[in-house]
Amino acid sequence: MTFPTTSARTPAAAEPARGRWTPVRLAGAGLGSVYLLVGAVGFVLTGVTSWSMHNSATIVLFQVNPIHNVAHLGLGAALLVGALLGTEPARSVDRLVGFVFLLLGLVGPLLMGSHMDPISLNSPDHALHFGTAAVLLGVVWATRTRQSS
Repeated sequence: MTFPTTSARTPAAAEPARGRWTPVRLAGAGLGSVYLLVGAVGFVLTGVTSWSMHNSATIVLFQVNPIHNVAHLGLGAALLVGALLGTEPARSVDRLVGFVFLLLGLVGPLLMGSHMDPISLNSPDHALHFGTAAVLLGVVWATRTRQSS
């Protein structure tokens, strides 16, 4: 008597893909880990008591404040969780977060230094946002699958 190794809910073809670390998962996990680390280091430098944009510190060239740190933690966590859930969730999260960073790279220079800039942006941030968007959207585009017609 033989028993099927998979159920109707988990086809055999889906199992290897879930465990395999694809480029979209690696990009999400790598960048997510970096952004989580930067958010944590940012809180060490700025503390958590004053949330104004004037409570800022610098990590290498990048200015951060508590609100910026929360953004780093949230985006980093989203990327890491997407990567841990599998290739398709990672692809979706990488695409979404990539577009957020692309938008921030485009709009950031217009907001920098104004009252509409609660995350205390500076010029190096814009290059980093474009770079992050390029990596995330690039890996999503480069690994896309062709849909059959």
